[in-house]
Amino acid sequence: MSTARMRLSLLTPVEQAVATQNAYMIPRFLAANRLPADDWYDVVVFRYLLTVKNWFARPELYQYEFSTLAWWGMSSAIDNERRKQRRRIQTISLDEVIPGTEDVTWADVVTEDNLDYIPYTEVY
Repeated sequence: MSTARMRLSLLTPVEQAVATQNAYMIPRFLAANRLPADDWYDVVVFRYLLTVKNWFARPELYQYEFSTLAWWGMSSAIDNERRKQRRRIQTISLDEVIPGTEDVTWADVVTEDNLDYIPYTEVY
């Protein structure tokens, strides 16, 4: 079963032991990538735990060190989260300066002439 399709479930006692024994890798990974734990721990910990599940479910992975797989998995989780964040709609303030201008804000360029909307009170 591929990692993308595998769902995280309760760890067996053996899986729990491996997860606990290697949990030091999570803060090391975050520190090595200069990621604040407050923002990124939950992103990587679930991929780490999924890596533990995969390690036992897929014996062909034994050719790799567990630490290598965990590191790859956590890196992938960070990449996926960053891609997801880039797709989100970004909110801005009308008081924010428009990049590449000299102190022109979004509020400065929004005028009655360039508003394109239908007042809801006038619809049908």
